[in-house]
Amino acid sequence: MANAKTVFVSYSSEDRKLVNTIVNMLKTEGIAYWKAPEMIPAGSSYAREIPRAIKECEVFLLVLSRTSQKSIWVEKEIDSAISHRKTIIPFQIDDIPLNDTFRFYLNNVQMISYALDGEEAMDELKRQLNQLVKDSQSEQSNVISESTSQFGSDKSSVTVSNITVQNKDMNKQHQKRSMSRKADSNALRMNRIPLECDHCGSKLLENVTMGTYRCRDCGKDSYDDFQTIRNYLDVVGTAPAAVIERSTGVPRRIIEYFFRDEYLEIPKNSPIRVPCERCGAPIRTGTLCDACKSGANKDKKNDRKGAWHSLY
Repeated sequence: MANAKTVFVSYSSEDRKLVNTIVNMLKTEGIAYWKAPEMIPAGSSYAREIPRAIKECEVFLLVLSRTSQKSIWVEKEIDSAISHRKTIIPFQIDDIPLNDTFRFYLNNVQMISYALDGEEAMDELKRQLNQLVKDSQSEQSNVISESTSQFGSDKSSVTVSNITVQNKDMNKQHQKRSMSRKADSNALRMNRIPLECDHCGSKLLENVTMGTYRCRDCGKDSYDDFQTIRNYLDVVGTAPAAVIERSTGVPRRIIEYFFRDEYLEIPKNSPIRVPCERCGAPIRTGTLCDACKSGANKDKKNDRKGAWHSLY
């Protein structure tokens, strides 16, 4: 039976050789795991033990491949993991595009690509599992406070899987009008601008440059969410979204919004990728790969042909 802080390993039996390598890594790192069939008690059944193990695990590790996408058991396991709101780490061991079912399940879930760089992918998997499973929150807090204390700290827990991002283009204009840093239930825009000085509380702010607002009373600068993230990444280089959220106070949903809108990207040397929403191809930013973007643009043009009068 699974227990707290356990990694559930979902895989196809045809990928057993690489799965054993992953399991050996888990053992070496001291990370508890649950894997069928050896952890199913004698006399018990798959149908009873697997759902129980998924429900009680901490992280759902999906060994993603051509064969696992065809496995009815893997499909049932990932469906159960999603229903129990588990943190899912897809570890993709080949470069086969996702089929429709797995593209639906893993939409906007970041993948670790073993096919791109096997050694680096294993290191990244090890890092993520240690961060998510092992009790190392205090150690992470110390590292964060030493390197980024100027940005403050949000102590709220983060249960989603990490994605390491960097500024995509330091010169890209972000023309996003937005809202106050204060909570607003009618938030229609993601990028929030400060309505009062972060330092003295004055409401006399002047927009001096893109994303920067200078206080007329104390002369200090406050920033919108995107500029806050840029300032943070200028200091640390690259960082997981969960760490950016904790260090800057910018909510995870806003960081993901900038990623989807292609203002942030995954570093080239990172094995992590997200699947294209259409074809499942691994991408580093946005929601569509270049090929699907071109197809989407063509579709729009075709839709407009012969229908210009509908605009009037």
